[in-house]
Amino acid sequence: MIINKDIKELADYFYSSTSENNEVYFIKWTFPNNELLDLSYEKAVKDNILADETLEKINNFRNVNLTHTDEIILSVLEYYCYYIKKNLSNYWYKFDLNHYTCPISTLLEKLNTLKTDTIDDMNKYLSIFSKFPKFISYMKIKLEIQSSKYIRMPVESCNMALKTLHTFIDMTEETYRGPETKKYVEATKKAIEEIISYIENEYIQYAPQTIGMSQYPGGYEMYMRQVNTYISCDELPEKIQGKGYKALENTRAKMKGIIEKLGYNCTIEQFNEIIQGNDKFKFKTPEEMQNTMTQYLDKIRPLMSTYFNRMPKADCAVKRLNPILEASTSWGHYNIPVENPLGVYYYSAVELDKRCNIRTAAVVYHELFPGHHYQMNLVLEDESLPLIIRNHYNTACADGWAEYASGFCEEIGLYDLYSEYGRLTWDAFLCCRLIVDTGLNALGWTYDKAEKFLSSNTMFTKAEIYTELLRYTTAMPAQALSYKWGSLKFLELRDKAKEILKDKFDLKEFHDVMIEFGSIPLDILEQHFNWYIKTKFNT
Repeated sequence: MIINKDIKELADYFYSSTSENNEVYFIKWTFPNNELLDLSYEKAVKDNILADETLEKINNFRNVNLTHTDEIILSVLEYYCYYIKKNLSNYWYKFDLNHYTCPISTLLEKLNTLKTDTIDDMNKYLSIFSKFPKFISYMKIKLEIQSSKYIRMPVESCNMALKTLHTFIDMTEETYRGPETKKYVEATKKAIEEIISYIENEYIQYAPQTIGMSQYPGGYEMYMRQVNTYISCDELPEKIQGKGYKALENTRAKMKGIIEKLGYNCTIEQFNEIIQGNDKFKFKTPEEMQNTMTQYLDKIRPLMSTYFNRMPKADCAVKRLNPILEASTSWGHYNIPVENPLGVYYYSAVELDKRCNIRTAAVVYHELFPGHHYQMNLVLEDESLPLIIRNHYNTACADGWAEYASGFCEEIGLYDLYSEYGRLTWDAFLCCRLIVDTGLNALGWTYDKAEKFLSSNTMFTKAEIYTELLRYTTAMPAQALSYKWGSLKFLELRDKAKEILKDKFDLKEFHDVMIEFGSIPLDILEQHFNWYIKTKFNT
């Protein structure tokens, strides 16, 4: 892709100079110059100043004639500048010790994969490891400052954090590489133990019993900034929730239709109980789960070239998550190729005797082909693109595409009726996220109300619901809105393209356009789409 050299240099410099402080950023961390992440307030202030300077330079570029590609890159860079500025505004509302995006586990796992075979390898290992105690201790300092601002994790989140912190002590034991590493193992464990002691003895007694961002001073405003970040609009929570109810109604109608096709005369709730009670729809072992997921992946591989023009170089696979981390994970997560040329979906095998497996196919197609792995690695491997395009992850676009991909696999016949029902149960859950996330963070919902609503409208276990609700309110407020909101946007744009282009519509070309710039904000994606329609229509 041909991009203005000065624009690319500006984008690369700004991206490489700033800290994102999110789970994707942590996953991609490679210990440059043997350093850990800088998640300090001082760094956020510095990044904010650089964002203002970069915005001025962006305005100067817009005074000259630019190609469409350069316009898109500048729009993404401008969005990212405001994203970094919002990171500063949101800094004291970010709970780094939450169970879902805490960087400690990711960094310990990465440390544990480093080689120590040579003297140079060991020196690098020791240099990195020596920084862990201070990095972890700062998280305690941040908790103390947040507390002074009346911003504290809810009691339930404290309990989850304590459970997670204890697993980090176990993980630290695994980093031992001989006598020279012992002092760092002990210092890191001590730093974690000090946080545990602080939460247990001083912090939790003042923690709120309720959950949701609006309970904090300025919390509602923070939530609305996050809404804008994740779904690229300023829609009010009431309207987002209303869209969720409407989408849920449509999805439940489809579920009811499948129940009838399967020959059952019962309600959705009754059918869910039938499914949940049937051992046929439960994995017996983690190995069976992995084999089934791999089989679904193998089904889509030979069909990719039929519906998509390009393929990434990196392959993908499924692997079990580290068992000591499974209790704090609802289902699993995808890791891009970093240390090795393989994208991996790490699945959680917790509570297999309770979890229904009929949504497994939908998860595989969302996470790997043609979802996250496909979209993310096409741009990640294109070195002509700026770093911000290759590495930054806009959730509504990324997960919107992944959900579109999952639904598309139903369109091309990769689901039987039970698997399609499973996909729709997942879709119903994503509709519920629009309702519950806004309810908890902006509209006064209680934990009990949210739990009851999810229990009534999903097939999630109580344990899954528990981790999900803490994710919405402590880990990533408003992020959960992205999935359904984004997938609706992709379907809307495809319908629009078909209507306008008619016989000129090419599905493979449409897919190319939708992921050409990776996971960009939805409003910029639509800007690119409109350019494509105009160009295509005039040819």
